Amino acid sequence: MADVAHMTGRHRMPDLLIRGMSPEALARLKDQAARHGRSMQAEAKSIVEAGIKPTMAEWLERVDRTRAELEAGRGTLPVSSAQIVREVRAERERRLSPGKQ
Repeated sequence: MADVAHMTGRHRMPDLLIRGMSPEALARLKDQAARHGRSMQAEAKSIVEAGIKPTMAEWLERVDRTRAELEAGRGTLPVSSAQIVREVRAERERRLSPGKQ
């Protein structure tokens, strides 16, 4: 039988089924979803995705690994990932606190 999704270019995203949730957890999820104006599925997806984001250490390691790959191909980059993060944080602080210049 032909794979209609493959032929039309529409592929389904994988699904996740959570069994055995307590009624209390389900009620809290429903309330939180309503507060955020989302469906329960969208709220659960948001919670899961937020919970598996890389840590700052993992993110910096990835930046440093990418930096090393770039440097191997075309020379040294001018600043470290830690310096970039410090500069981004300082700029964000300046934008959030304009009176503290």
